[in-house]
Amino acid sequence: MRGDIRTMAASSDLPTRRAFLTEAGSVCLGIGGTLALADLIAACGSGSSSGQAELSSVKIQLLWIEDVEFAGNLAVEKQGFGKQEGVIQTLIPGGPQTNAIQAVAGGSAPIGLIGGSDNVTQARASGIPVKAFATTYQTSPSGLMSLASKPIKTMQDAIGKRIGLQAGARPIWNEMLAVNGISADKMTIVPVGLDPSVLVNGQVDGYWAYAFNQPLTLELQGIKTHMMLASDVGVPAYGDVIFTLDHVLEQHEDLLVKWLRATIRGWEYFLGHLEEMVSYTVKRSPSLKLDMTQQMAQAKAEVPYLTSSLTMKKGLLWIDKSVFQKGAEILHRTNQISTLPNIDDVMTTSVLEKAYGGKTSL
Repeated sequence: MRGDIRTMAASSDLPTRRAFLTEAGSVCLGIGGTLALADLIAACGSGSSSGQAELSSVKIQLLWIEDVEFAGNLAVEKQGFGKQEGVIQTLIPGGPQTNAIQAVAGGSAPIGLIGGSDNVTQARASGIPVKAFATTYQTSPSGLMSLASKPIKTMQDAIGKRIGLQAGARPIWNEMLAVNGISADKMTIVPVGLDPSVLVNGQVDGYWAYAFNQPLTLELQGIKTHMMLASDVGVPAYGDVIFTLDHVLEQHEDLLVKWLRATIRGWEYFLGHLEEMVSYTVKRSPSLKLDMTQQMAQAKAEVPYLTSSLTMKKGLLWIDKSVFQKGAEILHRTNQISTLPNIDDVMTTSVLEKAYGGKTSL
């Protein structure tokens, strides 16, 4: 996940890779990373004798552990939205070493979530047949964190400063520099790890962070920070983008529509029931030892990222072609992709359109 920097906030015995599956839908799901599509999208229950519709079961590859970042997805199981729509999901947890695009392309799951829209564009440009069909966050939560007492609010503010970047953050930082016409030699780039204390103790003036993680951790310690997102300085990007493969979209669009409709309902429920969903998330996975206070702070911080002028007009999880187009042009300009892909190959709104059916909420 380019530029997606997080730390494990709980104990050291947390899984760092897909180590467990949720119970929901496990009865008729295959196990393994290279199963045929039929094993990853299965039909459960006959439905003929009971009169109930047959349920489809599907795996979803997450990019991180099952914390409140995915509370809307968890609401799908808690409130029964999936079964109501005719689908049972199994969430596959991610972690620091998980690349959801590789997992989906390799056959571990037909649907995945990845850190940003540029990840999908880069994969498509490299020949991987992935396609985005929705997004959780209207703005990527990754950006440069600085102390509120010494804020870096613009790229010009970064000139002459010590900028702490992890290896994965260098590409997106280079995009931010290029869009604003600033050379990297105008500042000192300092390689850093996942510990934001380097910012607190003054080793760097800016530190690449994830808005729902390090800033909240420091805030709980009484340290106020400022986040400068890539979108704030001319580099638009969605966050936690939902994608699939071309052949899944072609062969199973009805299932994608059902699952997305249930997921939209899940996120709508989250927005109206933050405390309830935080409590459910923490109690659901006791092995993660999630902190209730931190998870509540994170849930509140997520809210403005879930909505935008576009979602006000169209509904949650909506995506716009222009964001992908501009992002692709920046990637091409900064030599991160050699050729511009057809944006209609990178994303589609067809699943959203069918899920909403002309409505703006479900």
